[in-house]
Amino acid sequence: MTGVLAAFFLASFGMTLLCIPWIISLARRFDFLDHPGPRKIHSQPIPYGGGLGIAVSVLGAGAVGLWAMTRGIDRTGLGRMIPSDHSTKVPSVQTLAIYMLASLVILVLGLVDDRKRLTARFKLLIQTIVAAGVATFGQRLQLFDAPAVVGIAGTVLWILAVTNAFNLLDHMDGLSSGVALLAGASFLVVALQTGQNYIAAAIVPLLGACAAFLLFNFPPARIFLGDAGSLFIGFWLSCLTISFTFYEAKYALYTYLVPLVVLAVPLFDTGVVMLIRLLQRRPIFEGDTNHLAHRLTALGMSRRAAVLTVYALTLTAGLSAVLLYLVSQTGAIVILVQLLITFGIITLLEAAGRRHDAG
Repeated sequence: MTGVLAAFFLASFGMTLLCIPWIISLARRFDFLDHPGPRKIHSQPIPYGGGLGIAVSVLGAGAVGLWAMTRGIDRTGLGRMIPSDHSTKVPSVQTLAIYMLASLVILVLGLVDDRKRLTARFKLLIQTIVAAGVATFGQRLQLFDAPAVVGIAGTVLWILAVTNAFNLLDHMDGLSSGVALLAGASFLVVALQTGQNYIAAAIVPLLGACAAFLLFNFPPARIFLGDAGSLFIGFWLSCLTISFTFYEAKYALYTYLVPLVVLAVPLFDTGVVMLIRLLQRRPIFEGDTNHLAHRLTALGMSRRAAVLTVYALTLTAGLSAVLLYLVSQTGAIVILVQLLITFGIITLLEAAGRRHDAG
């Protein structure tokens, strides 16, 4: 199994590494560029399209997985033993195909937005329709014994939250793709801990693609993800978390805590920014400098240091999620309290940053 995952990682890493220079050249040729502006932190036009390189690698790996599944090939060790007294949420051929098709729609939506600047309402409408399709025809969250309609609604809200969290996080070089790499790595460990090899195999290509992309996107960036890339990454991760299931969890809350803890940083950042915009009576999807990384730079950090600090927080949350598998429910509560204290400290730092800006 380790060899298969390593092969997927190296293949996606290499494919993205080869694609990005070609995409940069095409973007410059067709003026697919992010030009400097009032809320921009770069002084020179930067090519869009980084998300294309990531999507090609991830969807290419997905296509290989579909080919293997439709032919009943399981010589790679991707299969897993399922206890006979439990139903399975291992992604079927139909589910994986739905994830791929839906993520492709999200990718195209982002590309059009990067080129034409769509309205926030229109983008949210399309995302909602796609998420509803995934929840209806693919897999959905199992919210205890709630009716199917509640599960569908919860799934749609979860997909929208995670997808847009990574989109809003893409406001500084290397931030969204780096956080996705670290969060994805945490999900990979959890998948291996719980024997979910199919999920692990679906995560690894994203890790390889993000790692290669960071070589071009880490400050100072030579190419941007664009909305196409950040939306695609968030959507793919949200779908994979829906397919996570835990048959041998030591306590019931484990299933719900893991994705929340792993994605705590992007979800927290999005929640704080949305709250600030609501309190200031501004549109919630209007860009500003109220994100955590912005607040850290307001305190005197360089942009690179701010990005690395957010990485460290993401890694801390990810390690907490990995530990959840090894402890009892009491231990999980302790870990959760520690994480809440950490984010409480972050909130204090953000408040200090805002006062610094105001002063």
